[in-house]
Amino acid sequence: MRPSVVEQLTGSCRILETVVAPCVDDPFARTILGNLVANLRMLAGALPGIAPFLREDNAETARLLEQLREAVPAELQVRIANALAEPDADPADSIALDDRNTALRALLAEAVGQSSLTPDQHRSVLRRMTERAARAPMRYVATSSPSA
Repeated sequence: MRPSVVEQLTGSCRILETVVAPCVDDPFARTILGNLVANLRMLAGALPGIAPFLREDNAETARLLEQLREAVPAELQVRIANALAEPDADPADSIALDDRNTALRALLAEAVGQSSLTPDQHRSVLRRMTERAARAPMRYVATSSPSA
């Protein structure tokens, strides 16, 4: 599909920088515009990696939930089992991948809060979340404010 989403985002950045920015005199508005452009560039760079990241993260989170399942209260065990029994999201459907990711991460957050988890299980969760954060394709774009 032409233009691709990445090409559209990149083109929007170019227009904002070359057409809109020169017309913006207010320092605060220029800062906001610069931050928006930086965020659009981050999204353009991250977009190709989002679906693969979500597929892998869903699989890893499901594996971790399976390892934690026996250590959590019965009601949570049932909800985890039900979530893990659901079919994987369509690998081409980023909205479905994200919805599944949200559901699995909510269960993981609930499981982590259980006092019945062992120290080894807590370390597994910490290791998993650290690895996840290192691989996440979308990164915070540092913003700046206009000089006073």
